[in-house]
Amino acid sequence: MSIEEIEMHTEGQVIGRRNLRLGLWAGMRLGLRGDRLTRYARDVMDADYRLPGPHDVVQKIADDFEEHGVDYPTDMIMMEIQRIERQVRTELMATD
Repeated sequence: MSIEEIEMHTEGQVIGRRNLRLGLWAGMRLGLRGDRLTRYARDVMDADYRLPGPHDVVQKIADDFEEHGVDYPTDMIMMEIQRIERQVRTELMATD
């Protein structure tokens, strides 16, 4: 495996974990628990394959929050995704 392939694989791991955790975070704010929470987190992960970057995930969560009356601005969702991504990167670096 080349360095570029390893870097792409690692970046994919970061994004996948970030989106999973973001989905769990958002799902709990929507009042989801158990299997519904797990399904929602997977839906958030799936949303990221539509467009490059995190904006499709942020938009999905913002739309879901609005639909369910959760008052949480889009810029705050973006801050949360950045916080989670930093945390995931730190964890992955500690295990390498």
